[in-house]
Amino acid sequence: MVHLYVLNPTHKLRFVSRLIVKGSKRILKQVNKQESSQASSSSSSFTYVEEKRRPKINIYDLIRDDLPSAPEGDLTRNAEYYRDESEGGFCVFRVENTLFKILNYIHQVHKCYLLREPSAFGDMFSLPISPGVREGTSDDAPIPLFDTVEQFEDLLWVLYAIPSQLFSSNDNEGPSIERLLNIAEMTNKYCIASYESWALEKLYTLAKNPVGFLRTSSAEVCARALNIAALCDDRRLLDMICHRLIPRILWSDVEREPFLQVAQNRGLRKMQGVLYYKELIEMDKASSNSNSRASPSRLIFPPSLAVEKRMRFLSAHYSLCSLWECVAMDAPMFIDHGCPSHAECLSAWTAMWTEAASAHQTLRHSSVDVLGRLKAMMLILKKTVRDSEAMTLGCTLAALEAITLTRDDIIAGLMDHFQEF
Repeated sequence: MVHLYVLNPTHKLRFVSRLIVKGSKRILKQVNKQESSQASSSSSSFTYVEEKRRPKINIYDLIRDDLPSAPEGDLTRNAEYYRDESEGGFCVFRVENTLFKILNYIHQVHKCYLLREPSAFGDMFSLPISPGVREGTSDDAPIPLFDTVEQFEDLLWVLYAIPSQLFSSNDNEGPSIERLLNIAEMTNKYCIASYESWALEKLYTLAKNPVGFLRTSSAEVCARALNIAALCDDRRLLDMICHRLIPRILWSDVEREPFLQVAQNRGLRKMQGVLYYKELIEMDKASSNSNSRASPSRLIFPPSLAVEKRMRFLSAHYSLCSLWECVAMDAPMFIDHGCPSHAECLSAWTAMWTEAASAHQTLRHSSVDVLGRLKAMMLILKKTVRDSEAMTLGCTLAALEAITLTRDDIIAGLMDHFQEF
């Protein structure tokens, strides 16, 4: 008699499957825990959550209603950002005489890219539609914008840029300074906070470079960067740009008018004082060349200079000459950091300062050129204290730092000398 045994492996399969499921859950928990800890420990400047507080934008200020009608055939379709409507839903913008079509298609300008975080485009797409007019639905009725073609192209570029383009560590592979300025300006205008933060961070990285664009680019480009930093209320970027631009303005012949317009429009008092000071120094030099001996009453003003500004500059001339007398007589003091002969160091420092103030290299600058004379003194004193044994090393370093602080205080207060009348 043969006995047949039928084995049912179902319970074993169930047991094995439960073990697999439990193991998978443990692995997933560990992975999620690691990812969450990494995300919490890392800080990124590119985030959709954090937004700057800003006044609400009036959408009608962004849309142009005065673009002249263009004859048939005069409007061109943008080669990269205008696609055939058969590829999906769309929205048409007119920027100058170029049409852009926003498509519901992954490889073209996706409308959701404009809507994936709060921005002015969300309100724009929700504007009420007038009866019989479907603005943005065809080439005959595009949404007209105030921007230039280049600005709008750069905005679309950043919305569609891949991560390697946005976060490349090589500055040579990143966007140009002109594109970054366009992106910062456009994302601020249309309230796209995350991309604005990204652009401002990129600009700050470039501005930190002592031989970067703020030293080599044109005055127009640098002034635009200054304006955007003030427009976006980025104090860190604004301070860095001023820190790099002020020496260039003071010690080179860079054009000043673009900077002056920004300083006046944005209320940048420190920058405005530096620009006025540079203008006054040039007037003083011209007067010296013409009169052999310049004085406040003999300053030669350009014919176009307004009377009110002439009075300002006369007041500043007298005030700065008085400031130099104080600077020349009083050596900047420094704190005792444990020097056993601090009193002797101060006495030696005062004598060195007086001698440097009366040196030929210092006095070849006009008495109104306080910063020029102070710069000459810094060069003299660096050599003098290095060669002298009358001061300890700690006091020497503190004394040289005191000159820098004095210079910075003078620069910060330049506008105070140009009194209003």
